[in-house]
Amino acid sequence: MVSADSQHVFFQGTSYSKTPNEVGPKTFIDKVAIKTGEKQRIYESENTNIYERVSTIIDADAGKFIVTREGPTDVPQQFLLHNGQRTQLTQNKDVTPDLTKMKVERFTVERPDGFKFRVTVNLPQNFAAGSKPPALFWFYPREFSDQDSYDRPDRTFNKNAFPNFGTRSMEFFTRLGYAVVEPDSPIVGPQGQMNNNYVNDLRNNLAATIDELDRRGLADRTRLAIGGHSYGAFSTVNAMVHTPFFKAGIAGDGAYNRTLTPLGFQSERRDLWEAPNVYLSMSPFLYANNMTGALLMYHGMGDQNVGTDPDNSIRLYHALNGLGKTAALYMYPLEDHGPASKETLLDLWARWAAWLDKYVKNPQKPEPAKKIITDSASR
Repeated sequence: MVSADSQHVFFQGTSYSKTPNEVGPKTFIDKVAIKTGEKQRIYESENTNIYERVSTIIDADAGKFIVTREGPTDVPQQFLLHNGQRTQLTQNKDVTPDLTKMKVERFTVERPDGFKFRVTVNLPQNFAAGSKPPALFWFYPREFSDQDSYDRPDRTFNKNAFPNFGTRSMEFFTRLGYAVVEPDSPIVGPQGQMNNNYVNDLRNNLAATIDELDRRGLADRTRLAIGGHSYGAFSTVNAMVHTPFFKAGIAGDGAYNRTLTPLGFQSERRDLWEAPNVYLSMSPFLYANNMTGALLMYHGMGDQNVGTDPDNSIRLYHALNGLGKTAALYMYPLEDHGPASKETLLDLWARWAAWLDKYVKNPQKPEPAKKIITDSASR
């Protein structure tokens, strides 16, 4: 944006602290002289338990803006800022005050190989120190080349942001007495070869997280569930066939056989013929006989996402059913890559809650799937 006299431009940005978990970010606008580069700061936010940013510029020359202010427990509000005075324009309400104010623990976990990663734990309202509630892991692994590339995004963490909850935010399970664990799950290796370590890193990430949760008294390691959507669903099933940790799983709109995506997937750029062992080791379909726990799958029948054709879920269900594993699959018509309609979402929440209640909160021994036997004489 150029000033009215055409002699200046305006530069807008955000300043982050080197210790973002202790100090929140500041936003600013500088007025920069085109000929000399001289800067004049015409706006700078505060950052004491508040995150403020300019949402609308009314008159930059006059320093007249509309700003949005929010805090960790303060719902975003709009203010008119002029001559240093802020006049509140909105009266937005917090529609989930119990979730906004719930106890949240954030800490760093170290794997046996020395790699450090972050974990967030959302705790139920009635949580008492050391009570070890049942827990649901909800995750989405990502690939990194080294510790520095993993740490870099954390430098833009905003401790003063207001939490947002959507129609599929698993934090709602805290209302039912679960700890909801959001572990980062870094898959680490040389650039272009990170997935060589996928299964090993997945195991180590989950084992280290569970040990730390147990040590802190934040979760009952004997009553754990895991879940995810899309690549998170794929990783959920991998976790259930490659580890013994979870009583139940929730997997939505996933891909479970990597030979069906032979030309690459996610961040994997090698094709099946370049890295056959990677594709095979990362296909939980091929290890379905090792499944532990009870798996609930859901899939939109109109899923158009590349690599997650609904046939993935159908074939995995057939395999689990034939192997006598405890599994369920719900297919939703007219849904794409992620449930959207109210009817679908209400149905899913009811099924998720009932599934976790049966197999995790009040664990029952999973019942083998019943095979249908047809009398050949009656065909």
